[in-house]
Amino acid sequence: MKYELLALDVDGTLAGPDSKVSPEVIDAVAEAQRAGLRVCIATGRSFIETIPVWRQLRLHPPYDPMVLIGGALVAEPHTGRTLWQRVISPALAAEYSDELLHAGHSAIAIVDAWRWGFDYYIAEGPDAETVHRRWFAQMNVQVRRVARLAPAEGDPPPLRINAVVEPAAAPALAERLARQFDGRLNVHSILAPNYGVTIVEAFSREASKWAAIRYVAQTDRIAPARMIAVGDDVNDLPMIRGAGLGVAMPRAPEAVRAEADRVAEGGLAKFLHDLLAGA
Repeated sequence: MKYELLALDVDGTLAGPDSKVSPEVIDAVAEAQRAGLRVCIATGRSFIETIPVWRQLRLHPPYDPMVLIGGALVAEPHTGRTLWQRVISPALAAEYSDELLHAGHSAIAIVDAWRWGFDYYIAEGPDAETVHRRWFAQMNVQVRRVARLAPAEGDPPPLRINAVVEPAAAPALAERLARQFDGRLNVHSILAPNYGVTIVEAFSREASKWAAIRYVAQTDRIAPARMIAVGDDVNDLPMIRGAGLGVAMPRAPEAVRAEADRVAEGGLAKFLHDLLAGA
């Protein structure tokens, strides 16, 4: 087989809204690993949200790092140790947070929990009660409340800043913020199916799943042409475009399917079986 690394999104690709991986997908991923493919999870989730999915796969060592928080962080699954990260500068975090607060949204900033010992800052806006009920109530995380996201020297900088937004309003807010912070932040709206909410999220311009996958691949000098990337949403576009074989799930938005080399009609397990069979 000409491919060496398989990068897999989680929500809508590996797992459903219940975070369960089907037995068929578990078997197909195991078959891919036995065939010599390195398996790298690449997700928008944090470590604590992703590790239960990783454990379901029952991969054998040596374990490949996980790409987390939309490509802002790479960590070892078996230790939690952070290997690589791309953060948002304190000044830019404060500016973006203030824009969210002005628009009536709490600013939720995730940080490197392995390094700092807690998970989130939140600058609470008028929607704080809704945010805590629909976002934090579903997580086992430590949260610090602040007046605004303006980390001082020595404080942890954010890896991602997001707002929980009603689905109808999310695209317009994301478009406005993307224009306002063009060239400084990557901003988009995305469904978080495991929580049943839509979020508008912002990352460093240097953070993407593709940038993080390239970091993972450098250890064994795996070229982009020898990578497969499978995903289902706009945050998967950089890796779908960059990999030698970019694959979109059938329910991915048209913009994602149009950029892919192949659409995994029939689902992930069938795609992997066909790939290994040379189809």
